Parts: sequence; structure tokens; C-alpha cells
Amino acid sequence: MAVELSLRGGSKLTLAHVVMPPVEGVSNKVLVEMRKVGTAALDLAEEKCQRFGLTATRVLRVVENHRTSIAYEILKIAIDGRYDCVILGSRGYAGERGILMGSVGISMAISLPCTTIIVR
Repeated sequence: MAVELSLRGGSKLTLAHVVMPPVEGVSNKVLVEMRKVGTAALDLAEEKCQRFGLTATRVLRVVENHRTSIAYEILKIAIDGRYDCVILGSRGYAGERGILMGSVGISMAISLPCTTIIVR
């Protein structure tokens, strides 16, 4: 959806991926692996943008030691970037732990000071 809107309106794209390790005090090895997974996800999204002739900025955040939350990090990225619109999936990787629309999606719909599109 972001690619389609960017092509129509000429908007700039920022691809963001935020991950949170499953437990506090996780090893550096796990954090490195999570960064690799996040980078791979951003690579795939960036390749899609490039197929349509679009250039995107990339942001990867790993929430370390549960100091913040995924929702907080997305909010911070959007506010710091002064975005007009944020598009996110209705569910992340929480699986069965999530509800019909994930808690991150609900938090974003309530908190973001810009247009928020939640895609199913």
C-alpha cells in the first residue's frame, strides 16, 4: 500500500522495522541475530520499492532490555521524522498472543499525530 500511495502522490518512503527480544538480558548473539532478521526484512521491502523505481530510507530498531516498546519506538520514529502518514500491518509476529488487531496497531491508531493506515 505504501508503494502504491508513493507512486500516486510522489511521497517519500521510510521503511521501519522494530523488534523486541523475547526476554530481558538476552545474549548479544541473539541481538545480533535479531538485527540480521530485521535487516533481511528491510532488504525485502527495499527491493520491492526499487522494482517500482522508488528509493526508501531504512530504520532498524531493536528494543534492548525492554526499556521501551515496539509501539513507543514506532511513535518516536514517526514524530522525529515528522511524517504525514504511517502505514503499518495490523499484526506483527506475535502470533496467537495478538488480538484481532495487535496492540501495536491499536497504540498507533490512538497515539500517532498523523494519518495512520492499518493494513490487514
